[in-house]
Amino acid sequence: MIKAVVLDFYGTIVEESYGLLDKIADIFIGHGAGAERAEVSAMWWPYFREKCERAHGKDFRLQKEIYPEVFRDMAAKTGACGLDFSELAQMVVRFAARAPMFADAAGFLSECPLPYYILSNIDNAELAKVLSAHGLKPCGVFTSEDAREYKPRKGIFEKGLKKFGLSAGEVVYAGDSYVNDYLGAQGAGILSFWLNRKNEPVPAGVRAIPDLYALLPELAKL
Repeated sequence: MIKAVVLDFYGTIVEESYGLLDKIADIFIGHGAGAERAEVSAMWWPYFREKCERAHGKDFRLQKEIYPEVFRDMAAKTGACGLDFSELAQMVVRFAARAPMFADAAGFLSECPLPYYILSNIDNAELAKVLSAHGLKPCGVFTSEDAREYKPRKGIFEKGLKKFGLSAGEVVYAGDSYVNDYLGAQGAGILSFWLNRKNEPVPAGVRAIPDLYALLPELAKL
């Protein structure tokens, strides 16, 4: 029996930092980066993902500790010089603390018939600030900082469910990352939905929804 919904946060309930990364790409270009804006912006994710994959257990680091290293790698790749990596990292931190909410997410949360929880790859301080800014009061919150590891590792899902007092068979999970959210939750035995906001090709058999509000009719079928 499904008792609750567990949700990713950035890219699912509030906006991801794509627009900010475009602005940062312009800063790189202004400092001599030898690449186009879209290319520089897209570099963030592979570098960031690789560092998160290695950050677990005794090697865990907060996201705000990882950000400057990602920008340093991007600068080395593009040839940009004279950048303030700490200030660039603070731009990401500030965005995370006040990211705008998606209208479809607000609609879903106001109509969801089940209790909802948040399980997110983010530092606790920034998540607490943005939850407060939007007046959100989930039944529980669990982060990569709590777990000392990042999605899509199975452990963060298992630890989160334990904190929430729920089992894998009692929840539905939804998030905007196919790998981190959909496959990560599936790996922990959780019924998951991929929030495919970018209308990317959907692999056969994958449960995909175009926005969070579209999860409501799916819940009604369970």
